[in-house]
Formats: sequence, C-alpha cells, structure tokens
Amino acid sequence: MTVAWTGERGEGDAVVAPTASRPGLDELYRLHYRETARLAGLLLGDFPAGEEMAQEAFARLSERWESLDAPEAYLRTTVTNLCRSRIRRAVVARRHPSPPPPDVAGPEEDIGRIAAEVPLRQALRQLPHRQREAVVLRFYEGLHEAEMAEVMGISPGAVKSHLHRALATLSRELEALR
Repeated sequence: MTVAWTGERGEGDAVVAPTASRPGLDELYRLHYRETARLAGLLLGDFPAGEEMAQEAFARLSERWESLDAPEAYLRTTVTNLCRSRIRRAVVARRHPSPPPPDVAGPEEDIGRIAAEVPLRQALRQLPHRQREAVVLRFYEGLHEAEMAEVMGISPGAVKSHLHRALATLSRELEALR
C-alpha cells in the first residue's frame, strides 16, 4: 500500500506510512467519506450540509493526521461536534432574528412625511440652544434626565426646566398649524 502526497511538504514534515492496521489518509477518505457524510446529514437533517461537514471533518483530520492513534474515532467525534455547533448557531440565530429591512416609503408618503417634518424643524430652530439640545437628547437620542444632565454639563433640575420650556413652546407653535 502506498500513499501519494499531493501537496508540498516542508522540511521535517513526515508522511505517516500506512500499515496493515492503519490505512493512509487517502484510503481512509475513500473508505469512510460516504458514511461520514451520511452521519452528518442525518444529524443535521440536511444531506448537502452533511457533505460540507464531512469535508470539514476530513480537513481537520488531515491537520492532525500524524498525531492520531485512532483517526476513525477522531473523524466521528469531529463530524458530530461540527454538526452540534451548526445546530447551536442555527438555534441562536432563530432566537435573535435580524431586524427586517426598513420599509421604503413611496413618493406620496415621502411628501406627507416631509410636510409634517418641516414645521417641526422650523419650530426646533426657533428654540434657544439649550432647549433644542434637551429636546434632541431626550426624543432623538432617547436619553434619560440624568444622562442628559451629564451630556449637557448641567444639573438634572436644569434639564427638566429646559425640556419643560421647550415642550411648551413647541406645543404652542405646532398647535397653531392644526
């Protein structure tokens, strides 16, 4: 039985010669690939993904080939662990789905939204700087009064005062538009 080396070897890299009790890596692949892919396919419930797991398991086996006493056992353990990891990642992904993409507004919706925002922007521009800052930090950034006080460099009581005055002014300005 001979083993053909298909890659380049560096100095000191030894090829483990197959023996009667230990087949070479190529032969191990020929003998066990199908059953490894089947095992992974059954564990995942997806045979194409099982083939990927089997190939990954053989790649990992080839990296540790020289130091292994029982390559078949290592192969089974590796494919089982790879499948468990993939299943775990899928479960976590299902628990934490990505947020849906934002709805893209049509031209009519944009006009209505912009028309509603223009008076608000104009009213915000007319506020004194500290009051405008308080409104933006509270409603745009979502900060609480203590956080706002820290950002603005003032006391929480002053934040409340600026926010109260700003909301009263905005209410009067925007009420006139209704």
